[in-house]
Amino acid sequence: MKGWLAGIWSSLIFRITALTLVALKLMFACFVMILQTPLLSGALYPTALSDNAESIAELVWLIENSPEGIEPFILSAYEGSFRAVIIGDDFDERLKPRDKLRSRLTHDDHQAALSLVGRDVRFQTLGILSLKSRLRQEGARPMRVFSALQVAVQLRDGRVLNVWLAPALTLGRNPAILILIASFTFLFSSALALAIALVTLRPIRRLERDAARVELGDSRAAISETGPTELRRLSAALNRMQKRLTRLMREREQMVAAIAHDVRTGLTRIRLRMDERGEVSAQEIESDVAQMETLITDMLAYARAENPATQHELIRLHAFVTTLSEHTPHAIELSLPMGEDFVIAGDPVALRRLFENLIENARRYGGGRIAVRVLTAGDGREIRIEDDGPGLPADQLEAVFQPFLRGEASRNRATGGTGLGLGIAKSIARAHGATLRLENRPEGGLAAIVRFPAHLRT
Repeated sequence: MKGWLAGIWSSLIFRITALTLVALKLMFACFVMILQTPLLSGALYPTALSDNAESIAELVWLIENSPEGIEPFILSAYEGSFRAVIIGDDFDERLKPRDKLRSRLTHDDHQAALSLVGRDVRFQTLGILSLKSRLRQEGARPMRVFSALQVAVQLRDGRVLNVWLAPALTLGRNPAILILIASFTFLFSSALALAIALVTLRPIRRLERDAARVELGDSRAAISETGPTELRRLSAALNRMQKRLTRLMREREQMVAAIAHDVRTGLTRIRLRMDERGEVSAQEIESDVAQMETLITDMLAYARAENPATQHELIRLHAFVTTLSEHTPHAIELSLPMGEDFVIAGDPVALRRLFENLIENARRYGGGRIAVRVLTAGDGREIRIEDDGPGLPADQLEAVFQPFLRGEASRNRATGGTGLGLGIAKSIARAHGATLRLENRPEGGLAAIVRFPAHLRT
């Protein structure tokens, strides 16, 4: 549970989301506080009162000139999302007269507005908490606003009409209000952008500095996998890529060195065969030229193995292995499972080279017997090429896939090939989504196992 929570907290998305929500809550709190300040309320409430002056005057006139029985319906019709109204017995002691606000009620020449002249009218501004408490206390309908202006007008019968109005934030009223709101929004957006930048850019810049220190070919240098989850994943991916590039560079360096060695060896043999006149016959150098040609061919095959250029075709694995065994010049014991064939999409030329290399390896180092077995492995397939040879030491079962590294040290054509066959086979298998491994058989000999997982089936 703790690990799961730690993983969520370290996520960059979670941090930005949490920061945004906190910032929005702070903005909401600041906005509510600003609405309670006398500076802003003094600018907003007169506008709200002017907008509602005529309706308040008409409400007073209707209550005083309508039958008593329809009074609740008049009050209900007046209420709205930003207005609440109730009739009380007397003024609340917190209500005060305000000449500036009073003038807003009687600024119109309308007959209803003139009826308010000379009446006792009192006012009070209420914040969100005090407004909620007052409406509950008076039994009025709740209002979902930040603040309100309470207008209390004494009726002819001595009762008091209480009206709560939300502040007006309409455009085109007071430019100062619009400028204040725009400035607050700009400052909030700038602060939020700066906070997000600090959360995201600091670990990104640290990653950039670490990446700048990493050099290709130096497997000891690595990018620190710290910070948010997403950046840790990116750092891990970069470290894996750096290791792959380092491995490829070392393989290429090894290739160049091997080419230079074999070509130099071939040229030396040709030079030794020259007679005193500096001439040598084609028959004498044919085997050396063929060996160098084979080396270059294998080099190109190894370089292209992981990215076959041929378009993939549908290959029936059982039929493919059967055809391959029939056309191989070696005696092969073939064993196929009962049931449906296993169909994959692949490059038939590359796959043929994969199995030919494994069969040739079994012929060269085995005891003469070669068996090809196709087995069901879960929902996938395993193809085993087995021999009766001496096998390999456990520490060489993986190492022999490296280019030019074989079970015996030389690359003499009499005892072996160029040392690229298994490396080419593994690269082809990897390019097709399969795996290739070697294992010593309990009864003796070596088994090369190519496994095609179930998801490769088409």
